[in-house]
Amino acid sequence: MHELAVARDIVSMVEEVAAGRPVQRVNVEIGQESCVSPDALAFCFDIAAEGGAAAAASLEIARTPGDALTLKSIELEETV
Repeated sequence: MHELAVARDIVSMVEEVAAGRPVQRVNVEIGQESCVSPDALAFCFDIAAEGGAAAAASLEIARTPGDALTLKSIELEETV
């Protein structure tokens, strides 16, 4: 299941950007020809994010043409 490795890479990038701030949402685009299963990636994302800044984040996945996987945006929780 290569989705776990992909999820770990996404979480690593997200946590680097978040710099310890809680993450609310992560948006990715997955190409229909990428051989990445959106369901498997969502499952693996939850596992990879456990205990980190993205632990409570939702993963929003959009399917696109082609074979690219793109991290589109990261939404951080507002801190007061």
